[in-house]
Amino acid sequence: MATRKTLIRSRAGVRLQRIEHLARQQVVESSWRLSTLRQNPTRSFADQTEAEDAFDMEVIASLTDPIIMDMQRRGLID
Repeated sequence: MATRKTLIRSRAGVRLQRIEHLARQQVVESSWRLSTLRQNPTRSFADQTEAEDAFDMEVIASLTDPIIMDMQRRGLID
């Protein structure tokens, strides 16, 4: 089964991707993956709204993290 990954949003080192599992070019299953530069593990969601809410909360947390703030200041991340 093939997999297609699409970046939906990215900010402050936080990425939200849609993961689609394909069979014969048809989407069989979709999920959402949230990753961050902070020490938090990658999380997966079945619901888009829940994933987007988690993305927003993680961006807020990242913007208050001193390491992430320094990386942004130096232009290393968006």
